[in-house]
Amino acid sequence: MPFLPAARVRLDVGPADVGRRLTVRYREGEGLSRSDSEVVGVLYRWSGGINDGILRLRRRDGVEVPVRADSIIAARVVPPELSAYAMMRLCQQGWPPLHERDLGPWVMRASCGATGRANSVRVAGLPKGSLSSALRTITEWYAEHDLPPRLQVPIPSGMRDELDAEGWTGRRTSRVMVAPVSKLLNATLEAQDRGDLDITVESEPNSQFFHLTAGYDRHTAPEFEHAYAAVRPAAFVYCRDSKGELLGIGHATLQETWAGATTVQTVPQSRRRGIATAVTAAMARWGQEQGASHWYLQLFMDNTAARGFYERLGFATHHEYEYRWPGELDPAEVWPVDTDELRQQVE
Repeated sequence: MPFLPAARVRLDVGPADVGRRLTVRYREGEGLSRSDSEVVGVLYRWSGGINDGILRLRRRDGVEVPVRADSIIAARVVPPELSAYAMMRLCQQGWPPLHERDLGPWVMRASCGATGRANSVRVAGLPKGSLSSALRTITEWYAEHDLPPRLQVPIPSGMRDELDAEGWTGRRTSRVMVAPVSKLLNATLEAQDRGDLDITVESEPNSQFFHLTAGYDRHTAPEFEHAYAAVRPAAFVYCRDSKGELLGIGHATLQETWAGATTVQTVPQSRRRGIATAVTAAMARWGQEQGASHWYLQLFMDNTAARGFYERLGFATHHEYEYRWPGELDPAEVWPVDTDELRQQVE
């Protein structure tokens, strides 16, 4: 079956939002008997694709309502929850790319190749035009920026089979993790009172901060410098010992009521000393002072040590996503710099 663009309003929900409460307005019936209906319920299943799938919602009274995706007029996740698409937009606001171009609801992003999120296409729903045409445009655009083409796709996407058929079979999976600020503060109480550490929160990064940032070098410097300078308010956390030696750093930004951590890094000789927890505690306090109610971060799935660290602090998975690229590309070419190490470096 050909992969066709939807001839209807763009939806801000997708198959990755299973488990969230939705408000859906849709048309039912045929011909003159068609009428608009609305249902509010938990999305417990999305069968099929984005354009031709079936959503199944469970209302509070237990009644299950099936809705055809192609009959939907409007759909949204009930606040204060965010859809996977909305969370991906939020993450981009916290780490903006040097260059971007819209492709319908998809956004092509290019920087210096240091991070996946600033050097990939943010996929939300269906692209403008056919999938084949969109992928050709993407490949050409990234070639112009001297970067390998990559898609950042929520899991599930409703287009897995179509992407496989197009040969975009290279994959690396990640997740967005979230936590209430109150829970994060409670989990880091001991770290907030450590007298052996000198922790400061500054408004700008210095040369030491850049030096300790994983993936930062002469080639990738413009990406980090742009991302660190473009978003305000922002916190640059410095954790030093009593002698003034820098042990760890952290970077966080604020988007409305959400604070996001993009960097949490410790020097190798200071690992397992609670430095990352102390840095996170300082960022949590800063977030609370800024009025944030929730935190988010992005983390590669294969970083089990960092995942365990954040889960102990109260983080839970909001949604998973994957990077996809043409299968004929060498993974070493797609990921020439791997910043996802056991220093709690977030993706």
